[in-house]
Amino acid sequence: MTALLLFFGRGGPSEVEQRLDAIKIAIGASVLRRAQAAGFGQILAVTSDTDATGSFAAAGAEVVAPRTSPFHFGAELGALVRARGLERVCTIGAGAGALITTADLVALRGELETSEALVLSNNYYSADLVAFTPASALSVIELPATDNPLPRRLHQQGGLTSRQLERSAATLLDVDTPADAAVLMRHPACPEELRGVDAWEPELGQRIDAIMRLITTPERELVVAGRVGAPVWSYLESQTACRVRMLAEERGMQAAGRDVSGNARTALGFLYEEVGPERFFARMGELGHGLLFDTRVLFAHLGFRASGPDRFASDLFRAADVGEPALAAFTAAAAAAPYPVLLGGHTLVSGVLWTLVEAAWSGHPE
Repeated sequence: MTALLLFFGRGGPSEVEQRLDAIKIAIGASVLRRAQAAGFGQILAVTSDTDATGSFAAAGAEVVAPRTSPFHFGAELGALVRARGLERVCTIGAGAGALITTADLVALRGELETSEALVLSNNYYSADLVAFTPASALSVIELPATDNPLPRRLHQQGGLTSRQLERSAATLLDVDTPADAAVLMRHPACPEELRGVDAWEPELGQRIDAIMRLITTPERELVVAGRVGAPVWSYLESQTACRVRMLAEERGMQAAGRDVSGNARTALGFLYEEVGPERFFARMGELGHGLLFDTRVLFAHLGFRASGPDRFASDLFRAADVGEPALAAFTAAAAAAPYPVLLGGHTLVSGVLWTLVEAAWSGHPE
């Protein structure tokens, strides 16, 4: 018997964060229903949130309140494994897995149930979905505070064979920012129950559509900047009609703590410091016809210590809502750029980009 454990915790009190949380809850409930159809033996949702509890219970999950404060993912996971006697476990964060099908979950469960020592993940270095057996391996590893390093520790410290799931929009997309949610709504495999959510269409819709047209148009060029991995780069090289200019910098920035230490550096950051926000976006426009920008690398280089609400307001091009003057100036310049720009975090140049390409081609059956 294999168990699925879904984790959800609130972001923050701002309007954007609350709307993101509502979208994550909807995604989590959708995943729980598919897990039930896929034959998982135990389906548990770990949350203390009232709205999430009602939604997850209605989707067929047993809701368990977390015991740790502040929340510690590894301690919660280990306690549930011991208390329930679990040996085969799949963990996922609410917000991930929106495009994973019931058939995908059946296949994942089947591989676990025919393996003796295995960890599967959607990303070996920064996971949102981790499935493993035996669960007793947790007792010999350093339990991580978040889910991201779990597959690496189960492999390196627990001795489990590791395999990454095939990369696709289904395995890579994790909704963390407004752009993530807005792109999800355009994917043809987006579940019907998610299509009605309010995902910032007025702010982002035209920008996304313009970049999707660019992706399918020869002799155009898309600029992608941020923490881009080699698999995404390879995928873009083979799956886009346009040219792609890649500026890949600061992979592993957060894991190494370079964002908080002040050591993060980016060539675009040096350019920004030299020319300022307006000329920066003018220069970027000389490199291509559209820009997908993982802004967190630039923010770390510039020493911005933006709050969640300010980061999300910037992602939505709401300069007037950004409290930090330097970030507001950046946001205003991005909004005024005469070419389509999308702003976000690491997911924007990984799972979201993959989803965007798949969605772009869905309108071209030839």
